[in-house]
Amino acid sequence: MSETQNSTDTDKTMDVVTRLTRAAQIPLLIGLAIGMVLFLITFFVDIYEAIATYEFMDRKKTILLILNMLDMVFIANLVIMVATNTYNTFRIKASAHGEDYVQRGQKAYRRMKHRIVSTIIIISSIHVLGELLEFSKTTPLQVAALFGFHLVLLATYIVTNVLETNER
Repeated sequence: MSETQNSTDTDKTMDVVTRLTRAAQIPLLIGLAIGMVLFLITFFVDIYEAIATYEFMDRKKTILLILNMLDMVFIANLVIMVATNTYNTFRIKASAHGEDYVQRGQKAYRRMKHRIVSTIIIISSIHVLGELLEFSKTTPLQVAALFGFHLVLLATYIVTNVLETNER
C-alpha cells in the first residue's frame, strides 16, 4: 500500500511540475507576439524609408533592401514555428494520448528541428550575401568570420541529418 501511495504522490508531483512548466510558457508566447508586432513595424518602416529616400532607384540598394526583407520574413517564420510548437506543447497532454502520442511527438519534433535549422541556415546565407554586397562597410576579417560561422551551421545541419537518417 505504501508503494502505491508513493507512486500516486510522484504522479501528482510530476503533474504539478508539468502544469507549472506549461504555465511558464505563456509569458514567453506573449513576448514572442509582441516581438512579432515590433518586427512587422520595422518591416514596413524599412519599405517606407526606401520609398521616401528613393533608395529603390539604386540597383544595389534595392537588392540589399530585398535581402533585408527576405531576412525579416524568414526570421518571422522562425518565430512563428517556435511559437506554434510552444503553444501546441502547452495545450496537449501526453497522458491523454498514450504511447502513440509520444511517437508522433518525436516525429513532429524531428520535422520541427529540421525546419528550424533550415531556416537558420537560410537566414545565415542572406546575412553572408548582404555583407558581401556591402563589403565596403565590413572588414575582410568580419566577412571571413561570418562565412566561417555559416559553414559551421551548414556542417552541423549535414551531420545531424546524416545521424538522423542512420537512426531510422
